[in-house]
Amino acid sequence: MKTSEGNTDKSGREAKSGKSRINFFLVFLICWLVVVTGFIAWFLLRFKDFAAAYEEKYQASLPYHTAEEITQHFNDHDVDYILSNMTSNTSVTAFEDASVVRTYVEDLIDGKSFVYVETDSSREDEPEYYIKTDDGFLVARFELTEDKSKNLPYGFKAWEKESLEFYTAASYSVNVSAPETYKVFVNGIELTEANLIGEVVPSELTQYVEPYAEIPGTANYQVKGLYMKPVVTAEDYLGNACDCVYDSENDSYSVGFIKDFEGREELEEFAISFTSTFANYISQDASNYALDKYFPSGSQALSYIKRNSSRELYTKHGSVSINNEEVKDCIVFSDDVVYMEVYVEQWMQMYWGSDEPEVIPTDAHVYFVKTNDRWVVGGIQY
Repeated sequence: MKTSEGNTDKSGREAKSGKSRINFFLVFLICWLVVVTGFIAWFLLRFKDFAAAYEEKYQASLPYHTAEEITQHFNDHDVDYILSNMTSNTSVTAFEDASVVRTYVEDLIDGKSFVYVETDSSREDEPEYYIKTDDGFLVARFELTEDKSKNLPYGFKAWEKESLEFYTAASYSVNVSAPETYKVFVNGIELTEANLIGEVVPSELTQYVEPYAEIPGTANYQVKGLYMKPVVTAEDYLGNACDCVYDSENDSYSVGFIKDFEGREELEEFAISFTSTFANYISQDASNYALDKYFPSGSQALSYIKRNSSRELYTKHGSVSINNEEVKDCIVFSDDVVYMEVYVEQWMQMYWGSDEPEVIPTDAHVYFVKTNDRWVVGGIQY
């Protein structure tokens, strides 16, 4: 038979035992929470470090860094880098050498600053950029490709230049018209038939010297694809330097026939003598055969003068004299064809009116040809 005292002792022991179990669980729970919390804190710190390192490596792998490096060469005006890295070498014509491309690039980038801009066709795996000036003028385009020689962490790609296209424009051209017997040079290089535009244009003036000679036609040359404004020179048919005139309105050069030659003074005397005799022939102050010595045998030009002159209708008059003779123009077409414009004044004393002589000007446009080593009149341009 249990007593009440015994029951009380048993209840007390059970309560003490339960309290101990509760205290142990709380301690375990608190410790577990501390460990978990510490692990989470450590994990978060490590993850933060990992994320920061990952972001740093990721940002470093972006292709724009390579684009910045390439663009910096342009801002440094590094012409050697541009020329050596151009994917395709810029071709030049036979009238220039490679130095003109360097000069072209130097002039284009001189004093300018540059930025890069991603192109519309750029892709994540094939980045592509334009290089342009601050004011928007495009000067180059480049593409990047993966640099497989570099192993970046986290599988990131390294980039390198794949191609660089510098926008060069050979925009200069030259057009030259010259006698076909002359030589034309562009930057010291002689032009050939390969540079002709079409065929040589025959001279319409040949009609005044046929059948004794022929006046050279006109050759029209063209050269395209030049990087610099060219130097154009010419030589006449004797090899002497002659004028090459630039026409800014048509952006073209023209080479005219020379104006002087050895023996010009003698031919001028002959030309003045002919023109004076011609004037006197028309006024009937020279004989019917006075002109014959100036023309070759069988000349159609002389026959035309004799058939069509109005000398019979000329007013009767007194004495005449030739004054103020002048050769106003001279064009040397070749060794055997020369044109001269000759002016003379025929002073004619009339039978009535003023005592002063009447002045009758004669302006003759004469083509002289050399036959049998002698100058004669080939034709007259009326």
